[in-house]
Amino acid sequence: MNKTPLYNQILKTLLDGKRYKVVFIGDSLTSTEWIHPNWREVFEYILKFSFDEFPDEDWWIPEWNLSFFNYALDGASTKNFLEQVKLSEKEVDPDLYIIMGSSNDIEMGFSVEEQVTNLKEIFNITNSKQVIYTPNICSKNESKNKQYDKYVKASLDIDTGSNVYKFNGYEIFKEYPMDTFYTLELESGVDGYVSGGSKDPVHPNVLGNIYIAKMFLEECFGIEVNPNKYLEDTRSDTVKYPRWK
Repeated sequence: MNKTPLYNQILKTLLDGKRYKVVFIGDSLTSTEWIHPNWREVFEYILKFSFDEFPDEDWWIPEWNLSFFNYALDGASTKNFLEQVKLSEKEVDPDLYIIMGSSNDIEMGFSVEEQVTNLKEIFNITNSKQVIYTPNICSKNESKNKQYDKYVKASLDIDTGSNVYKFNGYEIFKEYPMDTFYTLELESGVDGYVSGGSKDPVHPNVLGNIYIAKMFLEECFGIEVNPNKYLEDTRSDTVKYPRWK
């Protein structure tokens, strides 16, 4: 798998001795505060350790100069995404935005047109930065998926500049072994569901999170990932640095 222009851009920044800052924008699928390792943690670890271009004594360059900031919020809509982008512009001034989501717009009663308006403003504000955008991953809730289909299409149809890399993670995720991802027990009153032994159809487990990281790393950076190997090593009591290839 060949490394992408975005990978090479980050590499050049690191070789120039500069810091490269990444901000995550999204909802609970990106904040993932109850899963460890979650996909943001997996993504950060693998990306930092993928820069083989640095000699052994320069190991610290990608580890210290690649910085990650989580601005994702549980329950966030695209309106909240916009507010978080404005805030992170002031606080972080990132080089790269990684944005996943918009499915909560359905819960908030936002129309497809309102979603598009919010995303367009986000893309306008970030037009001097690198941006990765994908709709949310496909869930096991078929009713919600059917409602979300039109939001997915509309978000991917937005005309953006060359600084924005859009890909359809909603469809890509369907090709993964989804039946093994949705094993988390629901808690009463959380996320609008009632407990009773049912499984959360929206938020994937650790393995599902590793697959989300795989999706971003392969699609946007050309870094191939073996999720099962990574999961096996993270569950081991003897492996210090999990392998992903």
